[in-house]
Amino acid sequence: MKILYDHQAFTGQRYGGVARYFHDLMESLSDMGVDISLSIQFSNNEYLKSSSVRKPQQFRNIFGFMPTNMLVSRTNRMNSVFQLQRGHFDIFHPTFFHNYFLKHIENKPFVFTYHDCIKERFNLQHIDNSTKEQKQEILSRASKVIAVSENTKADLLEFYDIKADKIDVVHHSTSFVNHKQPHNYHLKTPEKFLLYVGARNDYKNFDGLLKAFQGVAKKNTDVKLLCAGGGNFNETEWQLITQLGLNDHVIHLNFHSDNTLFELYKRAIAFVYPSIYEGFGIPILEAFACGCPVVLSDSSCFPEVAEEAALYFEAKNQPDLTDKLLTIINDADLRKSLTDKGFTRQKDFSAEKKAKQTLAVYKSIL
Repeated sequence: MKILYDHQAFTGQRYGGVARYFHDLMESLSDMGVDISLSIQFSNNEYLKSSSVRKPQQFRNIFGFMPTNMLVSRTNRMNSVFQLQRGHFDIFHPTFFHNYFLKHIENKPFVFTYHDCIKERFNLQHIDNSTKEQKQEILSRASKVIAVSENTKADLLEFYDIKADKIDVVHHSTSFVNHKQPHNYHLKTPEKFLLYVGARNDYKNFDGLLKAFQGVAKKNTDVKLLCAGGGNFNETEWQLITQLGLNDHVIHLNFHSDNTLFELYKRAIAFVYPSIYEGFGIPILEAFACGCPVVLSDSSCFPEVAEEAALYFEAKNQPDLTDKLLTIINDADLRKSLTDKGFTRQKDFSAEKKAKQTLAVYKSIL
């Protein structure tokens, strides 16, 4: 059996959940002896730099000062089209929503992974460039659809015309379980901090976290809120931080490797995930694997993923979030209990399990 994956996620993401999902899946399947082919020529994706599947050329060294994104995207797509037309594969697994492949795949079966329905749920047009009609066509023509959670499966059934038996749920995993941190890794951080990771837009409820943290900062002046990744704070975020009197309490840190993120999870008092909606929430598993207690909103997929291994607050309830943050800061026994439960819970989301379940989906359509 030969599986062909395309370029999309690895052209568009240097870091990111979708690219990490496919990278880790391909590595696991390859370790199991499955014939894997990734159709990509140029990419700056960090995960592929250490990949055993394929190491594409970094395009900044190829095209210099030319408009690289457009050139790279077109070049990679042309390569994917060529691989599709050759037909030297048994199953195709596109890595993102663009439906370019439908006119080239002919009668070959393909599997599509749906990570979340954020765009549909919140009508966020900037999430991706695909229309609902284009996604419906992909879902209709796919041989099987993988949903990364029962929550995402339920959303697909709500927003699209698709039968439940066409959707198989295969949960995410995290490579942090096997992460090998360099000895004496140096990273400057506050002594005490709560950790927020990733993007801060829209449904992420970052504004709500800032407002809730104001109550924490008043009682625990030595505890900082460290925000990792997601780009620098924008003007609106700085205005809110200033308005809340949190300039000395909120820190932003860009990171460029898993080593940094791993270290942040290890050092944090707790990881806080205030989002009101996610398709899965890979950072939950990352925190579990690093022994970091987790504070979650009680919405969407979070109870499905974390079960009893997290401290929950009522979504959009800022006073409740403040209370839960103060609780996790001041209760060492609770932190120890959640850490232990997190270690146990993350064992249910192994890379091997994800790969075996995905392989079973592939085999079911041949």
